[in-house]
Amino acid sequence: MSRKLFLGLLFLAVIAVFGFSPANIYAKDSVTLKAVTFQGKHVTFVDAYFMFQKRLEKAANGRITVNYIGGPEAIPPFEQIEAVKSGLVDMAFLPAAYYVPQMAVADAVKLSKITPWEERRSGAFDFLNRQHQQKVNAVYLGRFSNGIQFHIYLNKKIDKPDFSGLKIRVTPVYKPFVEALGGVPVTTSPGEVYTALERGVVDGYGWPSIKISDFGWHEVTKYVVDPGFYQVDVCILVNLDTWNRLPKDLQQVLTDVAKEVEHEASDYFNKIIKEERDLITSKGVQVLQFSPDDEKQYLETAYKAGWDRVSSKSPADAAKLKKMIDK
Repeated sequence: MSRKLFLGLLFLAVIAVFGFSPANIYAKDSVTLKAVTFQGKHVTFVDAYFMFQKRLEKAANGRITVNYIGGPEAIPPFEQIEAVKSGLVDMAFLPAAYYVPQMAVADAVKLSKITPWEERRSGAFDFLNRQHQQKVNAVYLGRFSNGIQFHIYLNKKIDKPDFSGLKIRVTPVYKPFVEALGGVPVTTSPGEVYTALERGVVDGYGWPSIKISDFGWHEVTKYVVDPGFYQVDVCILVNLDTWNRLPKDLQQVLTDVAKEVEHEASDYFNKIIKEERDLITSKGVQVLQFSPDDEKQYLETAYKAGWDRVSSKSPADAAKLKKMIDK
């Protein structure tokens, strides 16, 4: 074996053993960041990530290149937080709800009643950034799904906030809320929802305000309940060690681009939300609305259930963050 080949193999072995990624070994004047997203590139939620990547590479003027390695096919979604934490990847685009086991107060990000830019002014952003650095070895760049709320979609009509006897497909995000209103939570993968609705295995499901049409669920859905509740909590995280190795001016570029994309993504998703509602109602999905008093009760129940869950796991942090995001 030649000396050159031996040294090359030794270098690769060091990378494999110590978990260094090529993104973390970079030339003095440029950096390549390895990135992953919780869903694939053709899923609407991920559009905000590509807005960020495009703006970032342009703003960095060739000094930052992003190596996008893919979505869940590259790293399973619930394992991506550990990939960021360890430095296996440098950057991830994923919901805070996906790393609640590692950072309990992340479960409260969805409960924000203000915009990401308002969170920067209220102190919530700085609080969450510190929490991310301490708990998951990551810098929190912000939340990029402003205004996308969750809704309950049903095949049985209700006229008040009462899910008694209704079997509703849930995720951990809104399971406590469904239970608080008497619903029976059912867990299925998204790929099973259409058939479950078609066969009456479930009477409804929770989902954000965009793109049930991507799955064709509107074809087997009769009602959508207004108002929406919570906010989708998709964030961008950067490995803290990678961040600390970046020159200060490139750290500022990442920060500035994040602030810009918070607004750009908000405008984009607001348009998508309207288009989606117009589409599903044109296909026969009816909107269920409660009386003003019942609507108030519905939302109060939703947020109480959410905060109770966070407080049970991280009471001190929950109390601090609530003052900053619960207007």
